[in-house]
Parts: sequence; C-alpha cells; structure tokens
Amino acid sequence: MEGYAAGKPAASADAGLAVLVSELTGLVGELAGAGPAATSFDEIEQLVMVRGRELLRKVIQHVMDACAAAEPRLAGVADAAGMPRPRAERGHARTMISQVGPVVIERMAYRAPGQLNLYPRDAVLNLPLRRYSWCLQRAVVEYVLAGAYEQARRFVAAATGVVIGKQQLEQITIEAAADAPGFYPALARGQGQEEPGLAAGPLLISADCKGVAMLPGACRRRGAKAPGQRVRNFEKRRGTGEKGHKRMAQLGCVFDAGLVPRTPEQVMGPGPGKQAPRALRRWYAVGIAADRAGTIRAVFDEAGRRDPRHDRTWVALIDGDNHQIEMIRAEAAARGAGLIILIDFIHVLEYLWKAAWCFHPPRDPAIEAWVTAQGLGILHGRAAQVTETIRQLAAERPPEPGSEHAKIIRKTLTYLDAKEPYLDYPRALASGWPIATGVIEGACRHLVQDRMGITGARWSLEGAQAILWLRAIRANGDLDAYWTWHIEQEHQRNHLSRYHGSLGLAA
Repeated sequence: MEGYAAGKPAASADAGLAVLVSELTGLVGELAGAGPAATSFDEIEQLVMVRGRELLRKVIQHVMDACAAAEPRLAGVADAAGMPRPRAERGHARTMISQVGPVVIERMAYRAPGQLNLYPRDAVLNLPLRRYSWCLQRAVVEYVLAGAYEQARRFVAAATGVVIGKQQLEQITIEAAADAPGFYPALARGQGQEEPGLAAGPLLISADCKGVAMLPGACRRRGAKAPGQRVRNFEKRRGTGEKGHKRMAQLGCVFDAGLVPRTPEQVMGPGPGKQAPRALRRWYAVGIAADRAGTIRAVFDEAGRRDPRHDRTWVALIDGDNHQIEMIRAEAAARGAGLIILIDFIHVLEYLWKAAWCFHPPRDPAIEAWVTAQGLGILHGRAAQVTETIRQLAAERPPEPGSEHAKIIRKTLTYLDAKEPYLDYPRALASGWPIATGVIEGACRHLVQDRMGITGARWSLEGAQAILWLRAIRANGDLDAYWTWHIEQEHQRNHLSRYHGSLGLAA
C-alpha cells in the first residue's frame, strides 16, 4: 500500500522556487531603490538579516518539500527485530528548528498494526531526536562553552532569532558530550601510529586538580563527614566541617617543548626577557565524575600514541602530591615506560620563602638574598645541603614549640627530604626542559575556572562533566572532528540501529 497522500507535482515545486526568486528580487529592489536613500547602513543590514533569515528558511522549506515529493517507496522495510512494516503513508510531518527558523519536514511512515512507525527518510537526513537541528545545536555548544547558560541563551537568540530555554541548553550540551569518552580511543585506532615529526625531544606529562562548586549531593562522599551524611550543628548557619561544596576536577596534559638550555643563575637572575622552554602541541584531559586515575590513564594513552616505542624521554612535571606521584609511577611501570619525575620548582621556592620568614625579621631585604642562594643551591643539585642548612639554622635559633614557625620549618624539612629524588634540576636545565608546571596551572584556569567558576554557579555532576569534556576537546583543537564523529554515532544510535539491514539509509 503506497499511502494516503499523493506526491506533489513538479510544477508546484517550480512555482515555489519562482516565489523565492521573486521575494529575493523584491528585497533587493526595495533596498536599492530611491525610497531608502536616506536609510543608514545599520538599518539596511538589520532589515537584510531579519528578512534574509526568513528567506533562507523558505529555501530550506522548499528543499524539504521537494525531497518529500520525490521520496521513493522502499521495499522490505523492517525494524531491528525483523518485524516488517508493509504499509507506507505519505504526509507524516515533524518540525525541525534550524538556525533560520522552523521547517516542517514531511516524510513517509512505514507502519504495521501494534508497532511503532519507522521513518527511513529521517535516517537519510540524519535528523536529531530533538527538534533542534545539528547546526543549531553546534552553535548552542559553542556559546555554552564560552559563557553562562543565560548569556548563551541571549547570544543564540541574537544570532539566530531562536529562543531556547536554559534547561534545554543544558540538556543539549550534555547530549553533545555523550560520545566524548570514546572519541580519542577511536581516533587513536583510526590513526594507528604516532604523529609524524614528534620523534625528537622529551615528552612532557603534567597533572593537577581544581575545585568546582557543585550542587548538593554532587560532591564526592568520603566517610561519615561526606556531604549528605553530616549532622547539622545549627539551624541557620553551617558549622565547622559543614561548608564543603566543591568537587575536584582532575586535569592532565601531554605536550612537547621547545628546548631552551639554561643555567641556574639564568633561572634565578632578575630582569625581564628571560628565555624559557615553550609548550608545544598541548593535549588536555579533564574529568570530574570519575577518580583521578582515569585522567592519568588518559594522559598515558595520549603519551603512548605519540611515542608508542618509548623512544623519547618521558618527563612528568607535578606539584608534589604524594598520591599523584604514586599513581603516575604505577601507570608508567604498568606500561613499561621509563619516567623522570620533576617537582615544580615554583613550589620548592614557596617552601624556601616560608622558611626564610622564620629566620629573618619581617620585611628584611636579606630574605630575598637568602631564598635566591638556597634556590641556586637546589638548582645546582645540592638539595641535601640546603636541607641541612635549614636544619642547622633551626637548631641555632629554635622556634617556640608549637608556634607557626615551628610548623613551617618542620613542613619544609619534611618536604625537601621526601622530594629530593625528584629534584634533578641540573639535568633538566642542561637538557633545556621546563622545570615548572605552568602549563597545567594555566589549564586549571582557562579550562576549569574561567567557565566553571562563574559567580554563583553550582553544577550537577552530569552538566559539569559535559562542559569539561567539551572544553578540553576544543582546547585540543579537535572540536570539529569530534562533532562530525558525534553526529555519526548519533546516526547509528538514532536511526540505523532501528532497521533490519541498511536499506541504503546513509545520511
């Protein structure tokens, strides 16, 4: 059975095209005529945008009408379980909101009693399940990644004339990130080998974390004091231990470096214009839903893709977190990769500054000279001597027991003793490697804080993870490739998986 509605004649399509041409000609004639001679450029531009958008909408509508009229009857349509749809009806319509406005799409429905209709034309057009077109959803994602949802709502309305609610914007973003976890593994399988031209120089790895303000119930639960399990001490005010509302986003980065050999004196010397290694070909991974081990694995996966034979020197730049060090060492050992771990020298300097305040009067200019001398000692590979110097000074001028100075000195000595195996700065400087974690520190700001830390923002776990995945993919320069791949996955999930056999339904 062919269906109930007859196809539209070709003459009707030709007439519709003639109307479009007439409207365009009329618009140009109206604007170029003698009447609007005094009209400003701004007014002309706004008129063209508004009326031109409607004209473009009619163009899309004309194309969809022509496709509906020419849609052929398919034989042997059956669902994924093999249940046939013997009846075909024309005239089944759905509305799709494009960047230029709503478009009605008519297509043939294949039916069977008691079964859901199938629409093969939807698969050919690869229509999204939502009523918003893929182009409009891509625009939504770009705006949402750049600013708050309310700001994105206004930008979308200004650019397209389409008003989308905040909750819909969030759902579009979450759905857009659905294929992010499988994107890079699929990309690696497709490439099959390391990137060309990356065989020289060290391979740098770095990791850190940044807190994100979460909605109640979205924080990690740890023990009896976990969010949702705490006992409220006061009715109108939170007490000690009740104020935690952040969840840590775990970041990782793999990058190459433009090597710049330096001396310790150049590093510690004053003045602008000091050269330092430049980070090249940065690749980021970020996660907030899983533990940090997942991010570390993703970073090592990327490192392995860049250097599968482990020909390069792998260097991990970290801030000294013991748990992070153990995870990185364990991951490297599991992959058989030799790894050199370097502690961020800026963190070491901070400990030296705190120790200096314990041995000098406040605002004493000698503090800076002392820190510089100890920093040079560490950069020259004499960390044990610097530790002994601090220990001797503490013995000569012991701080008051239990005082802040006593705590600082104890922490500094413990830190330097524990991190001494990871302070091989002479080799790093001679080789031209970076010795600071500026790349990952910057990622904490531009990937996480700039978007997630907007004043008053509180995130659901699903929404935060979606934003972070997409921002990382964009920072890697892969958003276009990801979007194409995401639409392919959606085509398979939403359409091809519903049919028995392909039926030639490629989009």
